[in-house]
Amino acid sequence: MNVPMLTANLTTAPPGAVPAVDVVADLACKPGYTLNSWFAIGHFQAEGHTLNYLVHMMALSIKGIVVGVDAAASVTDETTGWYGAQDTFYPIFRARARSDRLLVETPHCLIAGTLDDLRVQARIKGASVDVTLKAVGHPLYNRGTGRFDMLGMDVYQYSIPAMETTGQLVIDGREFTAAGVSWFDRQWQKQSLGPPSGRWTWMDLNLSNGWRVSLWDAVGPDGGPDAWVTVVDETGAHTVADLVPLVQDAGEYWHSRDGSRFPTRWRVRVPDLGMELTVQAKPREQAINGLSERYEGASTVHGMVDRKQVDGYCYVEMVGDWKA
Repeated sequence: MNVPMLTANLTTAPPGAVPAVDVVADLACKPGYTLNSWFAIGHFQAEGHTLNYLVHMMALSIKGIVVGVDAAASVTDETTGWYGAQDTFYPIFRARARSDRLLVETPHCLIAGTLDDLRVQARIKGASVDVTLKAVGHPLYNRGTGRFDMLGMDVYQYSIPAMETTGQLVIDGREFTAAGVSWFDRQWQKQSLGPPSGRWTWMDLNLSNGWRVSLWDAVGPDGGPDAWVTVVDETGAHTVADLVPLVQDAGEYWHSRDGSRFPTRWRVRVPDLGMELTVQAKPREQAINGLSERYEGASTVHGMVDRKQVDGYCYVEMVGDWKA
């Protein structure tokens, strides 16, 4: 990937964005917020296999003190259908979440370092992840600022869509070289501990035309939708546009063990951008069971943008009440 280091592109705000966050200074844990989240997902081709990994770590705070870290990891082999996941909450005496630098660690997961040298590790039954990430290109400030309201929560979120990745994935005893691109997401907010009110879907759409898209589709307890996308192109320019609510075209529902009803196929329609995509989870069964059940699914993407064919990949995250 012959593009500049991301840290060299932070001196000026990109067109279309007015950042309310500091990409470097805001990496470390902020104990004054009830929830801090660090999220790394990667997609690779290795030895004829299409592989994906996810490492998601969340520090929970009460009255400004971190009380524990929830660590989730999953590995997916789209080619064979192999899938494994683990989500465990660790009290703080068994975990770390530093406020002076990026270091979040539990017995089975680690995210630590800088944007120029970020280490991501995880061990689950049957698989492990050990990769190093280097940020290149441009950041993505969700909704153009990195701060937005969702389901009554004041959310801060920025993404690093292009992280050059090297390392290894091990699946069922077989080692694969991880050489490709990861997406890194940083989020923090104040919210009541426990399940959220309502539900949401999030996607990181990595498209062959060079667009990187962060998609949010939230549905409140009253059924009211709030659906939109933030697009960053290869120059770093941002575009925020309305999304047709996903429920209108979702299908191929899969029923999980706890009774949730998750769609596994979606049409993503953004009329103002001429975007119409089909997103398909592969395999369908990619729920993660931890403090609460949620869906984190590796997926393929195909469709059109401005009457030109595109393809790509993403993860689909579904959190909240999906039993209805």
